[in-house]
Amino acid sequence: MNISGTFVGAAIVVLAGVGNDAVALDLAQWQYRAEVTIEEGVGEYGRLALTPDVYNVARRDLGDIRLINAAGEQIPYVLAEPKDTTRRQTYEPAVINRSINAQRAALVTLDFGDKTTKNSIEVVTAGNNFRRAVKVEGSNDNVEFFTLIEQAYVFAVSFNKRFEQVDLPTNDYRYLRISVSPMEAEQDSPAIGAVRASRMEPGRAEHQPVKMVLAEQSEDDKTRSSIYLYGLAYRSLPVAEIELDVADEFFYRYVTVEGRDAATQNVRIDSEDSRQRFREVEVSWERIIGDAIYRYIGPDGQKRERLVLRIPSGRRVNRYLKVEIQNYDDKPISLKSASAKMAAHEVVFQSKDSAPLLLYVGSESAGMPQYDLKQRLSDPLQVSARTARLEGITGNPLFKRGEEKPVSWTEEHKGLLLTVMVAVVFVLGGFILRSFKSLHREPARDG
Repeated sequence: MNISGTFVGAAIVVLAGVGNDAVALDLAQWQYRAEVTIEEGVGEYGRLALTPDVYNVARRDLGDIRLINAAGEQIPYVLAEPKDTTRRQTYEPAVINRSINAQRAALVTLDFGDKTTKNSIEVVTAGNNFRRAVKVEGSNDNVEFFTLIEQAYVFAVSFNKRFEQVDLPTNDYRYLRISVSPMEAEQDSPAIGAVRASRMEPGRAEHQPVKMVLAEQSEDDKTRSSIYLYGLAYRSLPVAEIELDVADEFFYRYVTVEGRDAATQNVRIDSEDSRQRFREVEVSWERIIGDAIYRYIGPDGQKRERLVLRIPSGRRVNRYLKVEIQNYDDKPISLKSASAKMAAHEVVFQSKDSAPLLLYVGSESAGMPQYDLKQRLSDPLQVSARTARLEGITGNPLFKRGEEKPVSWTEEHKGLLLTVMVAVVFVLGGFILRSFKSLHREPARDG
């Protein structure tokens, strides 16, 4: 029996244990946790929709979410983001019959070649600061036209803030006649550039309501705009839309939404001594979306309105929002309230039973999890799964222990480690000593 090999092997096992312990999940790094309950049923997967309080304490990349079972093992999961989708069929019809009428409005006629179903057009006009009225009429013979839109608007607030899309009642006219009127201050007729048409079929993900609380309202005479400041109860929410409740019966306005997470922040000031100095500076607003809202009565007597501002998918919204309504030369509209809806991420995880799990969140040091499950589920939102729910975020009782100086494995088991290392030293020492003597032993002589 090779005793030295046995002791060396034991030492390797002990040291390997130290390495395995170092890469184990240390739950003391997570500040919050919540119990996850899973509905009864048969299936390989569970599905959990994240709640606002999870976003409020999680990292923005959501890479600090972990699911742990009763045995302390990680449960593999895939994080999926539901998105509002729009199927768009775009047409580029021939532009014919460009003209100017007696009111200096620019006119063009679009020829689609045949009856074509559409519900939106994009009208590009020159300029960088305008609000021009648009009228749209339809015809099948290019002789008799019927009004689709009496007075919509295209906007340009600056070089990068333009609204050139006009929603139409769904129609299949072969011809559309579009007229764009100049503003009163404009001397020349507008120049109509490209005109495109689309058929759009929106699809919506499941939305959850988000409360917006009005903090302040003011009028800016210089920019001729109304400014509303709102606060959300949580930060970093995946808000999909903001809906404005307006009292006025007829209006057409351009609206921008900006956000920030705090009004001020402390910026460190460089100094010659070692003392730390800070100055408080205002946090700049970050642009989120710009779009038009309107309400009017169409030629058919039906009320048409757009009061919802769609937020691009994947955008996480700040906790404080500034809604700015551009009034131009009209009197300010009366905004009664604003509300939001979010499309929550869904956690699809492996679960063959209904045993409760724990969700841990709130760790700055945790790396992004890597699970093979992501390769197996190409479309996790379409997987059949049992519904799971969070019971509410609470503090992680292990977190404060993590603030104390951690006891290393070698410190906790130093007696065992010392015994093993001493034995290794003695065995290796004896082996070296015997080898040294054998090298210097003289060969025996015959008598």
